[in-house]
Parts: sequence; structure tokens; C-alpha cells
Amino acid sequence: MPAAAYIAEDLVKVVGEENEKETIVLAWGDPVEVLGEKNGRTRVQVRGRDGKPWIGTVKGKLPTQPKSVLQFSMVDVQQGDGMVLQTPEGKVLFIDGGDNKLFARYAAARFGGTSQDQPLEVEAMLITHGDADHFAGLSEIVKSETHKTPRKRLFLHPRRVFHNGLVKGPEKLKVEQIFGRTVETSTGRAVVDLVDDLREAPAARMNTHFKRWAESIRHWAEHGPIEMRRLAFGDGDAFDFLSSEGIKVSVYGPIPQTLTVGGKKVAALPLLHTPPKTVALPGEEKSGAFSASHTINGHSVVLRLEYGNVRFLLSGDLNQESMEALRKKVLAKELESEILKVPHHGSADFDQSALEAIAPVVSLISSGDESAKKEYIHPRATLMGALGRASRGNPALVFCTELAAFFAVRGLSVDQKTKKVYFGFERTSFGIIHVRTDGERVLVFTHSGKAELKEAYRFDVDAQHQVEFAADVKKR
Repeated sequence: MPAAAYIAEDLVKVVGEENEKETIVLAWGDPVEVLGEKNGRTRVQVRGRDGKPWIGTVKGKLPTQPKSVLQFSMVDVQQGDGMVLQTPEGKVLFIDGGDNKLFARYAAARFGGTSQDQPLEVEAMLITHGDADHFAGLSEIVKSETHKTPRKRLFLHPRRVFHNGLVKGPEKLKVEQIFGRTVETSTGRAVVDLVDDLREAPAARMNTHFKRWAESIRHWAEHGPIEMRRLAFGDGDAFDFLSSEGIKVSVYGPIPQTLTVGGKKVAALPLLHTPPKTVALPGEEKSGAFSASHTINGHSVVLRLEYGNVRFLLSGDLNQESMEALRKKVLAKELESEILKVPHHGSADFDQSALEAIAPVVSLISSGDESAKKEYIHPRATLMGALGRASRGNPALVFCTELAAFFAVRGLSVDQKTKKVYFGFERTSFGIIHVRTDGERVLVFTHSGKAELKEAYRFDVDAQHQVEFAADVKKR
């Protein structure tokens, strides 16, 4: 559908022309084609839930604007991370993708109408780190191409794939071996087998998820060339393709060391440690052993994105050890951000001083309770309290995908596999969190069990990064 204009108000209810019981709520920056005005209502054409043009009416004269806004969506992938960034001109970036079908389903619905001959051009896929709950779900997009339901298919071509360079091997390997070669340093040990292009890495070095991921990249390369690049501190030039829209991206992590191995200088990432049991309490010394999980989490790719007066900090799965290193590397004023993607799903392994330097207005947590195997008690009460303390907004906004989701009681149900009877709930609304901004005005909202009921907040950020909340969002 050609976008003649974009929604200018915060939230707009569109009533179906043929069926008034059918409604769609549009948000600031959504495309709309104004067809005319009649009887105190504006007739519009928008994208329907099935992806096809849909005609409805809006109360009064609908305000529009000629340009869209920056859109950031934290998708509810349950336990994991999956985010979409879309620029005002329509450039699309995927940041992680969970480990199940949920990200693929959302992306197929949002970017419908793709085909083998006309794939969605994704400017960049960023894999913050190689844990399955951050990237395995992207391979589900490949599987979606043959789905029997057309609206659940997504064909795409990522022009760039960015990552942190750590390739994880089989779980049976020791921590000193699971990422390849390590060498002793003056402060511990560091990984020196960092990878730029996963397609060139030996299959024997990869676990199952990495092997599948490499195959997905080879599959997408059939649509065109793909630049693969390992990112580290200072590599903001990787995102120069966004500069024409006034979007600046700084890369704050991982923070590598430079070592001499075999007479050559190489980049290395230090092995990180298991945190003390009292990790949520400040002032504890690092006394744990080397940890593969804390190493791959702590070396997440960290981005700070600036658009106008509004700043986003996307922190992957940073832990206390890596957050401390970050705040020692970067000035506090360069950490301060209005929007924080909270590290590691709300884990207790965080650095309070780093949160206070970031001083977020909006904190976004991606977590989920889907099975006992994936139960980590996220988000932790200590982390939620710390975000409130660190926030510089009034009110302090802390969103969580699993809290924003809605479950309807379905009562006694039957498991189709085991035939056992259980008391059932159905997730009727996923806990996606949306942030939209033009560089000054910011709209944050989630959905609920009622189509027209949104939790939404609006504020403005001036050139000195002072924040002023609106009394309410503008609805129509």
C-alpha cells in the first residue's frame, strides 16, 4: 500500500467501513492513505491484519505528517531477546531473534508480501552474542519459507550480519576450549580464535545452533552478497549506512585486548568469571572460576544509538563484570541514555553504578516463563528495584515483555500428545513493547487483552536531555 502520509497522533482507532465491530488501532508513524472526509469522519486505507489493504473511518479530521518516525520494537520471544529497529525511511534492522518461532512469526506478519523473487532487504542483522536464546530463532525464518500458510512465510536478504566473534563449540568442551584457543595473560586467560565470517569457520568448532546458523546465512546469500563482520569497541562505522538519516551508532562492546601470539598481534576477549553468590550486593570481589556462559554474555555487542535528542543503549546480556568494565572504559555522559534495553533479561548479575550512569527514563526487559528448563527467575526483584533507583524520569518506566503479555483462562484442557487433562491458559496477547520517536518526542506503549486498551506514555526530550512527560497520550 503506498504511504501517502503517516499518523501524527499517538494512538488512533480505525473502525471498519464494512464491519464497525472490526477495529484497528494505529500508532504514531504508521502509514495511512487518506481517502476523504464525510459526516465528521475521515475515511482511510491502512494495512489490515491479513496484510491486505483495509478501509475504515476515523473520528474527526485525521492529523497526518509527511514522514514516519524511528520505530523500535521489543518482540515477546519468551525467554530470550528479539528486536526490530525501523528507520523513518524504512531501513530495517534485526537485533537478535530468540530461539523459537515467535520472532519469525512476528516478522512475517509485520513485513508481509515477501517472496523468493522479492525478499525483505534487512540492512543488518546484529547477533549480540552466540547464546541460542538470542539467535537460534532467526533460522526459523528460513523454515518459514515453506510454511503452508502464506502469511506466516518470510523471505529475506540480510545485507550485513554483525556479531561478537565468539563461536561456541559443543557443551562437552571445557571453558578454556569451547571458544577455540585461549592463552594466558597477566590477568587470566583470553580467547584468541575470534571469527569474522562464520561461513569460514570449521564445522567441528561449532555447536548445533551455530552449524544451523551458518547454513541459514549461506541460504540467504543466494539472494545476494552478505557482509559478515565481527564488531568490537569503536566499530561504529559499521552503521554508517544510517548516517544519512541523522542516526549515529556507537559500538561500546565487546572490549577486546590486543595480544601477541606467534609473533603476530591479535584481538582477544578475556574469559570472564562466575559471579559470587551475593552478586546482587555491591562491593563483592570476583572470586569465581572461569565461566563459558558469563564469557559469551559479558562480551555481548553493545550499541548506543542516537537520534536527535533521544539515545538508546542496547546492552545484550552484559553482566556485572562486563558492565563494570564498560563504565570504566566509557565516560558516564556517554553512557547516559533515555531508553535502556536492560541486560540479560533482568538477571541479578548487574552493576548498580553502571545503571546509575545510564540513568534511563525507559527500561525494557525481555523475559518469559515458558518451561522449568528455562526458569531463571527473570526479572529479579533486585534488578527491578535498581532500575527504579537509577531512573531519572518521573515516573520511572520499567517494561517487561512477560508482564505485558495477556493470558486468558481456558479451564480444563487436554494435552494433544499425552492426552492428560490440565487447567489451561491461552496467551491471547504477546507482550511486545514499542518505542517511537522523532528525536524529541517519545511514545512508549504495549498492548493488552483488549484490542483498544494500551499502556502508553509520552514525553519530550530537549537538547540538554531534560525530560518532560505529557499528562496523557493523544488518542483519537
